[in-house]
Amino acid sequence: MGKVCGIITEYNPFHNGHAYHLDRSRRETGADNVIAVMSGDFVQRGEPAIIDKYRRAQMALSCGVDIVLELPVAWATASAEGFASGACRLLAATNIVNSVCFGSEAGEIKMLEDIARHLCNETDDFKGILKQQLATGMSFPAARAAAITATLGDEAANIINHPNNILGIEYLKAIIKHNLHITAHTIKREGAAHNSSHFASGTASAGAIRKHVRSGGNLADLLPLMPISSHKVLTNEHGNLVINSLDNFSAFFHHALHLVPKEHLAQLSGLSRSMQNRLVAAAKQHFLISDVLEAAKSKSHTHVALQRAVLRITLGIPAETIHQKIPYIRVLGFRREKEALLRRLHAAATVPVITNLKNTKNLPKNARTMLDLEINATKMFWLGLKQQNVPEKNELETSMVII
Repeated sequence: MGKVCGIITEYNPFHNGHAYHLDRSRRETGADNVIAVMSGDFVQRGEPAIIDKYRRAQMALSCGVDIVLELPVAWATASAEGFASGACRLLAATNIVNSVCFGSEAGEIKMLEDIARHLCNETDDFKGILKQQLATGMSFPAARAAAITATLGDEAANIINHPNNILGIEYLKAIIKHNLHITAHTIKREGAAHNSSHFASGTASAGAIRKHVRSGGNLADLLPLMPISSHKVLTNEHGNLVINSLDNFSAFFHHALHLVPKEHLAQLSGLSRSMQNRLVAAAKQHFLISDVLEAAKSKSHTHVALQRAVLRITLGIPAETIHQKIPYIRVLGFRREKEALLRRLHAAATVPVITNLKNTKNLPKNARTMLDLEINATKMFWLGLKQQNVPEKNELETSMVII
C-alpha cells in the first residue's frame, strides 16, 4: 500500500523552502505518499492567513502534496503546544500515516527528543525554576527556556533559542504524551531564517513574503522565491492586492468582548486575570485590534500570545477545546492520481472523514460542535474581506480542491 509521511504546515504561502521540505521528507522517510495537515483560514500567529485555505491547499497539491487535511481552528490558533498536539493527533487518527517529518534548525532528532522527554517528565528542580521565573513577570516561553537552560545546560539552551526547534520539540512531546505510533524525522532548515524579513538567493521566509505582499510590493519579485504553480495561485488571488488583516475584525472583537461575562473571559482567552483586565481596559480606549494589542502589551505575555487570545475571543473558541479528542478529519483537497489513497484514508481512519460538508448531518455531537466552530471561523474570514468589497464564499457550497 506504500508508506505515508505526514507533514504539519500552514503554507502561508507555499514557497521554495516548503518545496525543499516536501522533497526531503519523502526521501528521509522513504514515503510513497505525503499527507499535509494545514491550518485553515486563521493561523497560529493569531491572524488571518494571507489567502484562503482552499487556495493554499491548491498551492500544496500543485507542488506535490497528495492530500491536504484541515487542522481545526481550535488547534490552528493555539499555542505551539496546542497546535502540535492537535496536528500530531490528527495525523494519528488517519491510521495510515507512518511518520512525520518536520524542519528544524538543529537538523538532528536526538537532542530534540531528549528535551521533549525532559518536558514530559518535569523534575522538581525544573518546576521550581519555572515557577520562580514566572513570579518575576517573565513570559512562559522565556521562563521555560530559563528552566531548560538551568537543568539541561548550554547545548539545550542554544537549541530552544530557535523557533522551528521549539515547534519540533512540541511535536515530539505530543507523540510521547499521547503514545502515538508515528516515527518522527527532522531535516535541517535551509535558506532564510524563520523570522527573517529579507529575501536571500532563491529563498525567503513566509513572513518576508507576507510582508512584501502586504506592503504593496511587486508580486513579480516573488517569482524566484516560490514554485511557479504556487506563485500563479497567489497572483491570481491578489491581482487587486486585497489583503485580510486582524484589524478587519475589530468590530467583531469588541462585540464578542461585550457579550462575554467577565468571569468567563479566561475560558476563551487563556489569559491571567491581570492580563484580562489590561486587555479590557485597552479595548475601552481603542477600537482597532492593533491599537488594543499595543496598549495591552506586557512583558509577561508575548505579542503573538496576546494576539492569539484576541482572535480566540473574537471567534468564540473555548480554551479547553484543545484538550478534546480529534473529532473528525476534513479533507480540503487531493491529487486525482491519489484517489486510492483517499479511499484508504476513509477505510482506516478512527474518526469520521469529511469530504463534503453537506454530508455531515449525522456527526457525533462533539464533532458537530467543532465543525460549527470551523464554519463560523471561515465565515468570519470572508466577512473581514467583505469590508473591502471581496465577494463572500459560502463554506457549505465550496467543493474540495482536486487537481
